[in-house]
Amino acid sequence: MKTTILFLILFISSACTYSQNDSVISVDHSKVTLSTDIIPQWKIQIEVGGTSNYSEDSKTYLEGTSWEYYVRSNHLMLDLPSLAFRVGIFKNIEFRLAVVFKQEFHYVCSSSLLVYSQREGNYAGGPIEAGVKIKLLQENKIIPSTAIKADVFIPAGDFYFHMDYISPVFRLMLQKNISKNFSVGANAGYGWNVYDSFTDKYGSYSVSLNTNVSKRVGAFAEAFSYFQHRRTPDHRIGAGLSYRFAKNVMAVVQGGFGVSERAPDIFGSGGIGFMF
Repeated sequence: MKTTILFLILFISSACTYSQNDSVISVDHSKVTLSTDIIPQWKIQIEVGGTSNYSEDSKTYLEGTSWEYYVRSNHLMLDLPSLAFRVGIFKNIEFRLAVVFKQEFHYVCSSSLLVYSQREGNYAGGPIEAGVKIKLLQENKIIPSTAIKADVFIPAGDFYFHMDYISPVFRLMLQKNISKNFSVGANAGYGWNVYDSFTDKYGSYSVSLNTNVSKRVGAFAEAFSYFQHRRTPDHRIGAGLSYRFAKNVMAVVQGGFGVSERAPDIFGSGGIGFMF
């Protein structure tokens, strides 16, 4: 019994000693190219943030005739607020849980009397995301740091914003330090949105360039794309900054624009992470 108590004391002491050097390395809520780092064992990181996507489209009908008219459409989608929990359960494995409140606004107006102005809005909770992230390989001179992430989206909230059944998604993450202050990262993912009558398959990839401007400030630029079965690709380019307020507090912001027809005209995101 005494041996068991002594072992527990030593175990807790070592865990506390280890945690004194822990700090927030990354915040997933803004950057699309996720890093390969794992939350340290027995630590919890809470992230709060949001994303926005805005598109505007205008079309002219019956051009050159006396019946010519245009229709303008504005579309805004928000994931705000969103909340994520990352928990280190083993040295190389973390558990992840995320919830989000989704908002969508759509405004259509026309110069024709036949088409009237219309405003629509939807506000509701989205699906629950749960999964694990596993560190596979540590970086060396040749091999990049490698991790995988496996998640499922659980139907919850309003039916307008979620699938009908549990939907899985997988992601591979690579990261390589080029120098002390410069690194590159890449992600590739594939998932399935499962509905009653069909399954919507989709994929994604992203590449990022990252630099440490100072001990507190970091900067990055990334290109990323989303691919969906039988739909045109969604290509985007973005850039952002990270700022470390303290060892256990980091914020990240990003903005960018779409470069394909399906992509939003502009987008923005931000998040802040707290490690306990």
